[in-house]
Amino acid sequence: MGISLFKVSGSSFDRNERRVAEKTFVVKGNPIPSNYKILSNEVINGYLILLINYPDANNYEGNKILVFDKGVTVINLLEQVNIDPHFSNNENYISPLARFEPTDRGMEMARVMCKNMVS
Repeated sequence: MGISLFKVSGSSFDRNERRVAEKTFVVKGNPIPSNYKILSNEVINGYLILLINYPDANNYEGNKILVFDKGVTVINLLEQVNIDPHFSNNENYISPLARFEPTDRGMEMARVMCKNMVS
């Protein structure tokens, strides 16, 4: 989880709330893991690449490119209901392996990474 003076970010899988100086608050502009739309998906070398939109997120119009580990399917993610774009160590949820900027360049970088991964 990252913390700065102006914003808090981290996986909702790690905590259900944000706490700073014993005050709980909702961070505006962060993606809500249950409110998303999968725009596209592809599997390369067994790794799943998603282009996903979180309408509550501020940056890049809410679009994110997420890469999931070998063997993870869209069905696996839909079954857990929430897809949090942040990295998490919570073993009860599938977390992305990598994230890329949601641009054509970012998608190409995700594809190159997946093509070159050695398991």
